[in-house]
Amino acid sequence: MSSAIFEQKDMATGMLVSPIGGHIGAEITGIDLSGPLTDTVCRELRAALSRHGVLFIPGQDLTLAQYVRLGEAFGELEVNDTLAHPAGYPQVGSLVKEAGHVTSIGDMWHTDHTYLEKPLAFTMLRALEIPPHGGDTLFLSAKAAFAALPDSVKDTLRSLRALHSRSYLIRDGKYAAQFLLERPPQGGKPALNKTAVHPVVTTIPETGEEVLFVNPGYVVKFEGWSAKLSQGLLASLFEHCHQPEFQCRLRWQEKAIAIWDNRQTWHFAVNDYHGHRRSMQRLVIGERSKVG
Repeated sequence: MSSAIFEQKDMATGMLVSPIGGHIGAEITGIDLSGPLTDTVCRELRAALSRHGVLFIPGQDLTLAQYVRLGEAFGELEVNDTLAHPAGYPQVGSLVKEAGHVTSIGDMWHTDHTYLEKPLAFTMLRALEIPPHGGDTLFLSAKAAFAALPDSVKDTLRSLRALHSRSYLIRDGKYAAQFLLERPPQGGKPALNKTAVHPVVTTIPETGEEVLFVNPGYVVKFEGWSAKLSQGLLASLFEHCHQPEFQCRLRWQEKAIAIWDNRQTWHFAVNDYHGHRRSMQRLVIGERSKVG
């Protein structure tokens, strides 16, 4: 099934939007985000993000203040409460895998922080130091995955709600212990008892398109169902979503920025660069921006 997405250039901004995959992902070129962020630029970026789910913007040599300003153009920045952060910038999370680390951050399919009562809108990530090979990030369109389901399944899913739990992400206790050993959390041990219940099918506010809002990282079960009964349908949905045509792969470059819409995507940080260092800075974005 083709979505017929083609390269587009905005004549007012010079911004070129080049699709990466048939259903998800686009590379943005022709703009310098270190300069003034006009309403037109912000509006075009938001429109591209709504359509493509994830944007990859290479070659952006930004100061930390400029990077934060870019995040603020998309919405309200959430304060980072567990990751290390640069002095004076608590909203910036440092995602680092040292050369000697075994574990990595985000090396499973998930959507960021869906255990929150009000889920995040967007996540922004920039590359400070990348390994000589590997360390890519995979993305998956939960919008395209839902659209491809049979109508009868869609109707069933629209009637369901799912329980999302922060503790479910670390169900592999041995791996979690190693992760915390390599990255002691800032401000003490993070609260793992955060849970939220969300509809299984949600809509993207800007477009009205429906999305399958479940993910393997945080979803425990369907509301009113036992965990055992839920697993059959969840496993079937996750297998459906894993089809390659719903995915794209980003190969990082230093100074590149990615921003993705958590309301319509999953992502997976590939942990295949052992013996090398990878350093990124993350912004998580909640409230919708009033810009544009």
